[in-house]
Amino acid sequence: MDFLDAIKDSFGKMSGILTFLLLITVVLSYFFKGGITKYLKARADAQNRIKECKENQDIKSLIYHRMFLTADKVLTKIDTIDFTTFDEHDAVKTILLRRLIELKIKTVKHRFTEFLNQEGLDNVDASQLKFRVAGMLSTLVNEYNQEAHAIMCNEFGIKKKDAKYLIDSYEKFRQYIVEAFTDELESIVMDDNYTNNFERLNTILYTVSISLHIIPRDVVVTFNEVNGRFKKYSLG
Repeated sequence: MDFLDAIKDSFGKMSGILTFLLLITVVLSYFFKGGITKYLKARADAQNRIKECKENQDIKSLIYHRMFLTADKVLTKIDTIDFTTFDEHDAVKTILLRRLIELKIKTVKHRFTEFLNQEGLDNVDASQLKFRVAGMLSTLVNEYNQEAHAIMCNEFGIKKKDAKYLIDSYEKFRQYIVEAFTDELESIVMDDNYTNNFERLNTILYTVSISLHIIPRDVVVTFNEVNGRFKKYSLG
C-alpha cells in the first residue's frame, strides 16, 4: 500500500500533460512489449554480427587495399615528369628514373601481396607481427637496390660507382620516411585500440600509401642533387 500511495502522490504532483504521457507510455509498452523485445533482440544480434565480422576479417582481402591503387598512380605521375639537368631536358635521366620507379612499384606490390597471402597472420601476436613486417620491408629494400644496380649497369651501361652513388643518394634522402615508418609501425602493432591484426595491417598499408604518394617529389629532389652526373651517358 505504501508503494501505491507513493505512486498516487506522484501522479498528484505531476501536471495533466505529463500524467497523460506517462499513462500512454505505460499502455503502449504493455501492448507492444512483444515488438519492443524483438527490436531489442534484433539490435543485439546485429551488434554481435558486426563484432563477429570484425573478428573474422580476412587479411588476404587486403591485397585489394587502396595502397595498391596508390602505387599504380605513382607510375602514372612519373610518366608525366620530364627531368632536367641544369634546366635542360635530360633524356637519360628521365628514362632511367621511370625505369627505376617502375621497378620500385613492382617490387612493393609483389612483396606486399606475397606477405598478405601468408597463412596464420591473423593469429600472431603484436611483436611477431612487427618482426614479420620489418623483415619483409628489409627484404623489399635489399631486393630493389640489387635489381636497380643491375639495371643501371647492364641496361644503361652506367658505371658501378655512379649506380651505387644514385642508390645511396636516394636512400639517404628517403631516410626520414624510413624512420617515421619505423616509429609508426611500433605504435600501430602495440596499440590496444586495434582488435585484430587485420585492423593493424590495414592501418600499416595506409601508412605505406603515404610514403608511396610522395615518391615523385622525392625522386625529383634526389635527381636534382646529382645534376650532371649522368649527362655523360647515352641511350643509343
